[in-house]
Amino acid sequence: MAKLTLSLLLAIALATTLLAEATAPKTIITLVFAQTTNTTTNNNNNSNAVLGSLFLTGEDKLTSFNPINETYTVVSYVGNRTIMPPDATTATINATETGNLTLNLQPNGITFVEGQSLLVTEGGGNNNSGAEQQENATAVLVDLNGVRPDDPRSSTGVIFFSTNSTGQLAFLDNMIAIYQVKASPAGTAIEMWEWKGADLPFENEGDGDTIRETDSEIERDRER
Repeated sequence: MAKLTLSLLLAIALATTLLAEATAPKTIITLVFAQTTNTTTNNNNNSNAVLGSLFLTGEDKLTSFNPINETYTVVSYVGNRTIMPPDATTATINATETGNLTLNLQPNGITFVEGQSLLVTEGGGNNNSGAEQQENATAVLVDLNGVRPDDPRSSTGVIFFSTNSTGQLAFLDNMIAIYQVKASPAGTAIEMWEWKGADLPFENEGDGDTIRETDSEIERDRER
């Protein structure tokens, strides 16, 4: 699990840089733990090979906020979602997401966020009504808040979806995606892109060699 978490954090480092370049080409983002690899540099001009098209947008609001101590907080949220499947023949999907998050403030001012969520599509008709059936997907996520000095209220994260749906949400099963959260007094907005895969740097315990871990290897680590 520790290996998976570090892999996800490295993915966040790369994605943060790619998203920053996509939205503000003249902005330079430096992340300390991303400096151990050339992956970011090599992919800066090839972001489409790493991130797929935007497939989800939405807005969230908190439903509970529970500070445990000065550095640890538990929150719950609900939000609307507009899902745009990569298959152009599939119509846009409207859904609702609910989730629970733990926020752990680090000494350097960055907040490490972990959580789980449930995505449920609109619908609820039976097989004879002609209405679309509700579908759902679950997800686990991790993100970093406060890594961009120019936009301290934003965060970048990695999310892993699971679903047994064979309908509209089937494409989400086993998908890894990158998301960007923008918080403001008016509300919290989220955008999400599919993570299409990239080599992630890893250092073996006990030596200084660097190895590369693919998305399939990350998934195997998660199942252990």
